[in-house]
Amino acid sequence: MTTYNIPHAWTVGFDSVFDRIEKMSSKQPTYPPHNVVKHDEDSFEIAIAVAGFGKSDLSVKQEENVLTVSSNDSNFFGDSEIIHKGIAMRKFNKTFTLGEYIEVSEVSLTDGILSVFLEKKIPEEKKPKSFEIND
Repeated sequence: MTTYNIPHAWTVGFDSVFDRIEKMSSKQPTYPPHNVVKHDEDSFEIAIAVAGFGKSDLSVKQEENVLTVSSNDSNFFGDSEIIHKGIAMRKFNKTFTLGEYIEVSEVSLTDGILSVFLEKKIPEEKKPKSFEIND
């Protein structure tokens, strides 16, 4: 467990932020493998390798700033006997902590890759404002 040596006098109200950072740094499951891609300043993609899973086997949910991608048990081969199992198709649950104002904009499944596209949508009232100086 990581300990942060930041004086509490400087971090009033930030305890939950440090708790989340500590939780994120703990061992996360590596299955299924994934990539995080930054397309530009405000758009990102999480690409997850989900060979053998269909749309009905997968779930993508966003609650506040937590994105959860999960599966149910997939039985692609039915009752057939598998002589060698080299393709992992087990149930999984992956969570990603999203930054402020990051929202899911699209989800697609193509060629065994589940792509979750994310966009940073800053509300108009939170964007920087410039003011004209009067005489």
